[in-house]
Amino acid sequence: MSQGQFLASFDIEDWFHNSNVQPSLPTTDWSRLEPRVERNTYELLDILADTGARSTFFVLGWVARRYPALVRRIIAGGHEVASHTDGHRLLYRLSPDDLTQDLARARDALEQVTGAPVRGIRAPCFSISDVVLRCLATAGYWYDSSLFPFRAHHRYGRIRGVADPDQAVLEIAPGLLELPMSRVRIGPVSVPWAGGAYFRLMPYEVFRWGVVRRLEARSWFMFYFHPWELDAEEIPPPGMPPLRKLRAYGQRSRMRRDLRRLLAEFGSARIDGALRARGYRPPGETGLPAAAPPLHLASTI
Repeated sequence: MSQGQFLASFDIEDWFHNSNVQPSLPTTDWSRLEPRVERNTYELLDILADTGARSTFFVLGWVARRYPALVRRIIAGGHEVASHTDGHRLLYRLSPDDLTQDLARARDALEQVTGAPVRGIRAPCFSISDVVLRCLATAGYWYDSSLFPFRAHHRYGRIRGVADPDQAVLEIAPGLLELPMSRVRIGPVSVPWAGGAYFRLMPYEVFRWGVVRRLEARSWFMFYFHPWELDAEEIPPPGMPPLRKLRAYGQRSRMRRDLRRLLAEFGSARIDGALRARGYRPPGETGLPAAAPPLHLASTI
């Protein structure tokens, strides 16, 4: 794999799945809320096509059952489809049985549409834990991309014993690879930089500087984004607290332009292709091992 690879990944969910928005919604019945995920994702796909970028789409099973044509369009665009679980719940809060059922329901919905194995997963709000990882490994996933080592965010999960969470790929459990979200080292501090609101709330040139700095120091940059972040026409629910509103809606008006700039400059590859280029293979495939030699795990994140 060439040095300095940018991996743009997208979590495909509707606006009302946003954890900053949910507490202010007038109902918990999603069927009573205006759907916007199709129009926003189609716009995202157009941006990717215009820039020649390829990506991995972490799609909710809930979305796949309601919009199978959208998932087929993702595949037709040359992108990878992975799982974002089924119901967009925080995984570390689920019982093992509920977690197993959620994962199976999502995978079944996605594979019914794509006709291909779903090998990757990302937990909603990066809600990972040691228990969750063991469940993912048991379920036969090839990789997870849910580790975001940033203690100040109360929803992000944690796992024990990772000596260097800024590595591109970690063998986190037997047969399971972990692809952490990217941070940028500024002096003695590692600053979250992977995308989402971090991308929206920074001036473009500042965010670009961090991407370049990270790519100079490490072999790739893991970027994430949501289709609702392109939607400057979405109206926030009434009475939304100012900080949550900023995190959910801040600077959306420039995202169509800036995402296009980012992809045009840095390009993008699918996660599965980037892993294969490094010599990794999914469990059960012949050839090189599914995972790298075990890491020496020393300290907690």
